[in-house]
Amino acid sequence: MPETKANDLPPQLREQFDKAKQAFDRDNLDYAVTLLENVLKNATSCYEAREVLRATQVKRHARRKGFFKKMLGTASSSPSLAKAQIALRAHPEEALAACESILSNNPNSIAAHKTLAQAAIACGFPKTAVLSLEIAHRNLPSDKEITLKLSEALLLARNTPRAEDILKKLAAQNPRDPEILQALKDASAKRSLGEGGYEKLAEGSGTFRDVLKDKNEAAHLEEREKTIKSQDSLQRLAAECREKLAQNPDNLSILRQLAEIYREAGDWEQSLPLFEQLAASEQGADPQIHQILAELKLAQFDAEADRLDPADPNYPAKRQDVLRRKELCDFENCRSLAERFPTDSSLRLELGKRYLKQGKTTEAIKEFQRAQASAYLKTRAQRLLAQCFYHRGMLDLAERTLQSAVFACVITAEDFQHFCLQCI
Repeated sequence: MPETKANDLPPQLREQFDKAKQAFDRDNLDYAVTLLENVLKNATSCYEAREVLRATQVKRHARRKGFFKKMLGTASSSPSLAKAQIALRAHPEEALAACESILSNNPNSIAAHKTLAQAAIACGFPKTAVLSLEIAHRNLPSDKEITLKLSEALLLARNTPRAEDILKKLAAQNPRDPEILQALKDASAKRSLGEGGYEKLAEGSGTFRDVLKDKNEAAHLEEREKTIKSQDSLQRLAAECREKLAQNPDNLSILRQLAEIYREAGDWEQSLPLFEQLAASEQGADPQIHQILAELKLAQFDAEADRLDPADPNYPAKRQDVLRRKELCDFENCRSLAERFPTDSSLRLELGKRYLKQGKTTEAIKEFQRAQASAYLKTRAQRLLAQCFYHRGMLDLAERTLQSAVFACVITAEDFQHFCLQCI
């Protein structure tokens, strides 16, 4: 089975995933781990859940052991690891679960990461294998076995440039090792096949157009065809959802699906009232619905600006008026969302940006200070705080804040570079 995204989770599991991310931001790490382990228990293929779980495990482990203390996991004879290795061949999904249990206690366990990677490959989860092997490789960058396994997983995940890069570094350390040189040669050949389009052709998923010399023209034709098909597909999906909704008018899941389809199709006029209906329902507790609703409202101003006649002598003034009202609406939407969801650090950060743009540094400072509650947003909030202090002439405070942000960036790059959340 292929690896899936969080958007593919059933509603109940998606809700648990979102709660886990919120728990991570609030440093409620034990609760986040519990939620994510349950998500993966019921949806083993969800890569995003495993990525967030790994970041949470690392963060919790760092808290327990001291932030600056590095501990490398070594081979373990624990029952969980033995269970995972036994289950590896016949029941790889059980091996995955057993390894996750080990990593919850020691996310740097090399043995657990290597076993998990083997299980992931057996399950057809190359990105999951890469996630674990990258951590093992970071701890033991010169280890031949780990590097070769990582390069194999990267090739399966179609990340050939990264595979070549780590193999070149290993080959530089071992210039006469035939196994490493052959692996590097194979990776380079795979890259060449991929660039030429021959790999897709051999797999049956490509056409001779992929190997045409004029790749730009081929890509253009393919994209145009894809767009037309996409719109037709969206219309069919919308018709199916309308039919289902007529039979189940109280089903909010179907209503949201229909709203999302209209939104993806760019039909905000039909999407907007549906999201307003969702915002007024029990799903109104979801910040994402309100954020989408705010985006759709702003789209109305864009449509109004597009309808203006450039030949009109008053066109510049009218357009400026539309943009002014759009900016005001954007600010009010952001402030309303921040008030409705006061613990959402990302909303606090966005509201602070808008205050800063208006020159209201006092209000902006308050919002950026609250945004620092999120570990992922702290560095960005500090950078913006420094701007506020600079504008107010508080240069010493601005300098100290920037130094703190720079220091935090170094730690984050070191500890979370391969598996931190995309929300930064």
